[in-house]
Amino acid sequence: PSAAASSCTKIEPLPHCSLVASAASASSAVVLAAGRRLKILEHRVHKVEMRTKENGENEEELVVSNLRPFTLKVGVHSAADAPITDCSLPLRAALLYENGLPVKQTSSSEPLLVGETDVVALQGAATFKLRITSLSSHRDKQRFRIQVSPQAEGQARAEPQLIVVTDPMKSVTKLGRAANPVPLPAPVETANGFDSLKRKYRETLETHSAEISALQESQQELMDELKDVTALAQTLVVRLAAATAATAAAGITAAAAAARIATAA
Repeated sequence: PSAAASSCTKIEPLPHCSLVASAASASSAVVLAAGRRLKILEHRVHKVEMRTKENGENEEELVVSNLRPFTLKVGVHSAADAPITDCSLPLRAALLYENGLPVKQTSSSEPLLVGETDVVALQGAATFKLRITSLSSHRDKQRFRIQVSPQAEGQARAEPQLIVVTDPMKSVTKLGRAANPVPLPAPVETANGFDSLKRKYRETLETHSAEISALQESQQELMDELKDVTALAQTLVVRLAAATAATAAAGITAAAAAARIATAA
């Protein structure tokens, strides 16, 4: 939705852009660079649902499938919100939780965020095609955000406004049919259709790979749970054996005492 395309919860600075300026205007270029910021121009998700917050209010919730990529476009703007087009800036996308903490890699071999995670902003804009492989249901129902920042950490620290974060998204496997999906950009037509065919095969392979990864992750979780249950069962068996032995020992002791009493009598 258009609201998601422009909304973001955090704005920080981008890496150095190549500003075209003469020696006479060097000081003004420094001032311009200091006021640069990243802005989300477009955030296309797969679905928008309505959710009820804890206070009872309804709000829109962005939803993406872990089997399909979504697009995120950011731009480099001045402090006056004007696009800076004479700029080339290497950017990187990273996955965060809704609370801003980084998402840690689990036992799954597939990265948490796949696709075009490193993109150079040319003429002041960069488009990321990304796919979140993890599911919200596997992360205590937490939602995710995408953070875009300069690839150079020093640049990000020097210009914190070159860091921008999207609205939270819920990651699911199946989108369902309850709501209308947000339209994605149409594929670019090619002269002979060969590129379109290659793209279709590539997307099919990516979908199959994502499904396999999701199954592997679910299998790993089941194996971990099974190990916990097995360990608990072994502990119970040991405790039961100890209790049985203690009961038997107590019985033998009681019988011996009774025998001594009978002998004494």
